[in-house]
Amino acid sequence: MQSLTTGRRRSLDRRRKQIRRRRAVALVTVVTLVLLAVWLAYSVPTATPARVPQAAAEPTFAGKPAVDSRVIVATVETVEVLMPVALDATTAIGYHPVDNANTVPFSPQGELVSGGSLTEKLADVFKGGGELKYYLMSSDASDRSSSTSGLDVGAMPGSDVVSPIDGKVVSVRETEILGRYDDVEIGIQASDDPSVVITVSHVVSPTVKPGDSVRKGETFLGQVRAFPSGLQQELSKYTSDAGDHVQLMAVRVQPDIAGL
Repeated sequence: MQSLTTGRRRSLDRRRKQIRRRRAVALVTVVTLVLLAVWLAYSVPTATPARVPQAAAEPTFAGKPAVDSRVIVATVETVEVLMPVALDATTAIGYHPVDNANTVPFSPQGELVSGGSLTEKLADVFKGGGELKYYLMSSDASDRSSSTSGLDVGAMPGSDVVSPIDGKVVSVRETEILGRYDDVEIGIQASDDPSVVITVSHVVSPTVKPGDSVRKGETFLGQVRAFPSGLQQELSKYTSDAGDHVQLMAVRVQPDIAGL
């Protein structure tokens, strides 16, 4: 009787060991299959591209100055005017007359371009160590100002626009382009010369209001608007896109009434 019981125990022990081995093998197999499936999912391309978060594709200046403070695009007498958009979003710089005899002309910084590649990007000029380049654009008979009274800084629609000068916001006005297309114009009184107001137009989603103090290269004003497809833009002659841009003008005012 005792030997029979001992035999049964040995038989049960062997069966238990076999069951444990089978379970261990099955677990290893499952884990291996799962790891293989994960590896295949990330290494084998599929017909559907990965989705990139929308915010990842948008220009951002978080955690650092929006625009290199050394890049001065122009001056208005003693007032230095900073690039209002990031260099990697800039496509071209162009000056032109405007239909406003009260404007103060800009003094362009850099080299006047005559000809050259229409697809040349301003950011590429900087990467190569070149000088800031700009174009003088054509005008029509209605213009009543200097050839450098209007400053267009080409940029991709949706790019962030920052204040080009230190100063105070004196106006945020809704205007119209050609009497048909809604637009926004922001007026900033210069700290360096309170008699000068720089207006920034072709901006959407303005983030400032009259009375706000702004710092050049740091304070966000809004975003570059996308112009209607049927509106021909002169700057497009010098870029590889539709010529979307922000426009700057300078006007002379009485300092004590600039904010009224």
